[in-house]
Amino acid sequence: MDEQAEHKYMMTISRTTIDKLGIRLYDKVSAVLAELIANSYDADAEAVSVTLPIGTYLARRSRGSIVDSGHQIIVKDDGHGMTAQEINDFYLKVGVDRRKRTQHGSTSKEKLRPVMGRKRIGKLAPFGICREVEVISAAGPRGQAIYPVCHLILKYEQINSETDEAYYPDVGDQDGTMATTRGTTIILRHFDRRKVPDKSTLQRQLTARFGLARTDWNVKVADSAGRSEQFDFGAGELDVDVLEGTRIDIDKRPVILQVPQDDSSPDGAVTVRELPVRGWVAYAKQPYKDEVMAGVRIYARGKIVSQTRDFGISSGFTGEFKLRSYLTGYIEADWLDADEDLIRSDRQDIVWNSELGEAFRAWGQALLRELAEKAEKSVKTKTWDEFLERSRIVERTKEAFPNKRDIQDHALAVARLAIRGADREAMRDPDYVDRVVTFSLSVAPHQALLDNLHAIGSDPTKTLESVIELFRRVQLAEMYSLGQVAKEKVDSVNELKKLIHEATGERPLQELLERAPWLISSDWTPIVMDRPLDVFRQNFEAWYTRKYNREICTTAIGNPTKEPDFVFVNLPQSLEIVEIKKPRHAITDAEFERAYGYLEAVQGFVEDNPEIAAKFGGVHLTLVCESVDRLSGPLRKLVTTDPAIRHRPWETILDAALTAYGDYLVAFEKSRRIESVGTDDRLSADEKS
Repeated sequence: MDEQAEHKYMMTISRTTIDKLGIRLYDKVSAVLAELIANSYDADAEAVSVTLPIGTYLARRSRGSIVDSGHQIIVKDDGHGMTAQEINDFYLKVGVDRRKRTQHGSTSKEKLRPVMGRKRIGKLAPFGICREVEVISAAGPRGQAIYPVCHLILKYEQINSETDEAYYPDVGDQDGTMATTRGTTIILRHFDRRKVPDKSTLQRQLTARFGLARTDWNVKVADSAGRSEQFDFGAGELDVDVLEGTRIDIDKRPVILQVPQDDSSPDGAVTVRELPVRGWVAYAKQPYKDEVMAGVRIYARGKIVSQTRDFGISSGFTGEFKLRSYLTGYIEADWLDADEDLIRSDRQDIVWNSELGEAFRAWGQALLRELAEKAEKSVKTKTWDEFLERSRIVERTKEAFPNKRDIQDHALAVARLAIRGADREAMRDPDYVDRVVTFSLSVAPHQALLDNLHAIGSDPTKTLESVIELFRRVQLAEMYSLGQVAKEKVDSVNELKKLIHEATGERPLQELLERAPWLISSDWTPIVMDRPLDVFRQNFEAWYTRKYNREICTTAIGNPTKEPDFVFVNLPQSLEIVEIKKPRHAITDAEFERAYGYLEAVQGFVEDNPEIAAKFGGVHLTLVCESVDRLSGPLRKLVTTDPAIRHRPWETILDAALTAYGDYLVAFEKSRRIESVGTDDRLSADEKS
């Protein structure tokens, strides 16, 4: 009787599942190398050599097809190797927990190292970039005279087929021979079009994947293309330049896990566990463009398992805007990969939705709030000091306003306010620095005048002569300029109020908010980089057309015949995508998904064109609409949890603008009443004040 007849039900798994669960998890050369190197470590290797063409595409494109270039990637180690039985029982069995199926469990055979591998999926990683994997392994205890050789060749097309039958790899010509040295050699051939990074990038990527720095093993990388010298990748030694005064060591800050006791325990009784961690978090001196260097790297058993920018922290805390640009750190938490497997299959993130994962996330969020508050003062101080040095604003204010200390002080105050959202990298842009100084020198006389007028108006002992004397100290041109600035503010606020109350269409609101983005948020005052923003917009629109085969418009100004898909606003610290819906309109799923698609497109453009995007910081999406109540549950949650997205209702924007610029509105209302009366002798006592 066959097996099917013995059982009423039977499950079979197609070999195409291997492609979905293993192969598709790896699409970068560095990720594949990390898996192969980790396997060598688990095999007790003391020396590992990697040979590959650095800075080279592994395949070329010709007439729409991928053509093999004949390159190879070779990873060779001096570990204990594999016998034919071990290859069949372990290497060729996919998805078996090696720690439960091997004699030594979670440690290696000879050196008793804590093994990195577990799911036995990493062996499939090479098929994420190539189509053929050759394995040559000589096994036995160290010190023998000769070692039996196993030689097999695995081919992607044969493995990834619509069948649940066993797969039989090809047997190589060295199989059954004897070798004088032991170890395993893996050779990859017939690649997809993947590029091996340049030497420094590859070195950083490999270093970042291993938190393990030990003296009993070494990995050397050699360039088969002859472009770079051989190098050690130096596990655990990623060089990060930390901002002074921001580092927090965490060795004595365990993650606290409170586990409710069983039903027979008193109400609320819990068992407290302390989960040890090692490492540190800090702010980097510079925001990292390289994703490898950014955020906190989390390791278990010496191998990276996650890299987080924020532990999923929500907004609304001190220093949040710089956190995701400057955060860096290194955390070892071996318990993530101990009894309970909390590592995602591709070992690129943690299963956060678990008891231990949630405790770790809460611990991390509390740590980052503390770090952000601690670092905020240091970042501001360092940024201001660098601005003072590069701008020479103190000297320039003295030259512009000699013997006018109050105006000089106001210029410095305006400059400090203008750069409060900028980072130290922005201070290295001379155009930015010069524009901030120009802006500060322009605004300072007006701010000083307003303060003095307020002081005179509040002091009943001051006479008309005091006002006249004050005006003598301020040039007529400055007074006129002040009036123009104030008038623009008032006109913009009044226009916004009118458009909202009339429930107008999107177009006039787009034009208004693009001219006066400070209406959305008071710190959205683009005083720099107008020309670079135009260049960025033009490049993005051209890129979008090529990539998606559809034209896109990203500005309401100067395009009377086009309806913008969204508008760009550039700030010193970020690039804002503003999606505007008419007043009293609740955004729909389709509208949100379209706007979110634009956000992803801009993020993709930034990744593809880092040099063009270098001056613009992060990318965010602001939804200006009545509400998000019509969104489905998952999309509504995305709006509230994704730090790159925020929702601003029209009434909230109007209320904030009226609050922020109320003094202008009141002053202009009084001035109109004064003009209508003709003389302030006829004003009431309240109006005079």
